[in-house]
Formats: sequence, C-alpha cells, structure tokens
Amino acid sequence: MRRRYTIHKDGDLLVEELDESGKPIDPEPVPAEERLPVEVILSAPEDDDAKAALLDLLELALSMEAEPPEEGEKKKSGAFKLNVIS
Repeated sequence: MRRRYTIHKDGDLLVEELDESGKPIDPEPVPAEERLPVEVILSAPEDDDAKAALLDLLELALSMEAEPPEEGEKKKSGAFKLNVIS
C-alpha cells in the first residue's frame, strides 16, 4: 500500500494511490495551491500485521504531536516506544 493523504482548502480529504516511484496513479484534479501545506505518505505491505503496525504508528505520531512540550524543552525523538510485531 502506498498512499498520499492531503487536505483541500475546503476541508476535503484527498487520497491518492502512489506507484513505486511515489507518483500518483490516478491524481486528484486539485492543484498544489488548493491543498493545505500538509501531507502524509503511507507505505506498507498489504497484510493485516502491516496495517496494525501502521495504525500504531499513526496513533503514536498523533499523541506525540498533540502533547505540548515541557516548558523550556524541545520535543525529543525517541521519547515514545512503538510496540513492534515480530
């Protein structure tokens, strides 16, 4: 699975399937200037374990970004642990 998620200025979620080189297979007809300057690109195998790990990663990223940094501290990489499926 290779997908890019972006947001249109009107709030619509845009989802594009990507090829191996990262280019949209069937691009959304929305120019870059009409999209918010935020995107998420996902790349994972198409199996249940990979999807579960991907959801864990997204939840971890959300909690990391939603949590305000301690006063006087920058956000530290590696401050959170992801449960890895072996």
